[in-house]
Amino acid sequence: MKFLKYFHILPLFLLLSCSTNSGKDSNEKTISAINQTNFRQFIRKFKVLSLPLTINTDEIQATSSLKRLNEKDNTFINSEYPNEIWSYGLLPDTSKTYKIIWLAPAEMLVPVLTTFSKKGQRINEQYLGVGGCGSDCCFWCKESIKINQDMTIYSVDSIRSCECDSIGPKENTMKKYIRFMTGKVSGNGKIKMTEIIEQRVN
Repeated sequence: MKFLKYFHILPLFLLLSCSTNSGKDSNEKTISAINQTNFRQFIRKFKVLSLPLTINTDEIQATSSLKRLNEKDNTFINSEYPNEIWSYGLLPDTSKTYKIIWLAPAEMLVPVLTTFSKKGQRINEQYLGVGGCGSDCCFWCKESIKINQDMTIYSVDSIRSCECDSIGPKENTMKKYIRFMTGKVSGNGKIKMTEIIEQRVN
């Protein structure tokens, strides 16, 4: 008799189990669909850029031509400053991956390259700046980032600096040098960059 009781209970248990799993799968599909919609809305905030592309960081300003990103957008890039980030643009081509450039807050806005799969999964991320330009006594810099049609990247900061005393800059201590790094975005969205190299120039 006990065997018969268990025999009758087993189908009910399996039915409840299948119902629970079905509900879980349905919820996961709903969440996935919502994320897909949010990701498409996020990507639409980035204008399509042309290659080759040159970005002069000292010319970037948070103006009406750039779109401010919000906290929902930030779920895809996870910035520490979700209310101070801006869209810059979307690199071609988008047949296999999305490659966006967004701007992170600093003394000057810093371009960041982030790549995604077509379904919105983040693949890689790389800060493109190499400098740290700012205002200081006897310090001048010019930073630029170039992205070529073959997706090679060259970031360089040309710097002049010297020591200062109570009178002002000491011109005889002037140094000229560059900081640069190179790299490339592969077809699968992986970003490979060198370490930042510093080199004296005349």
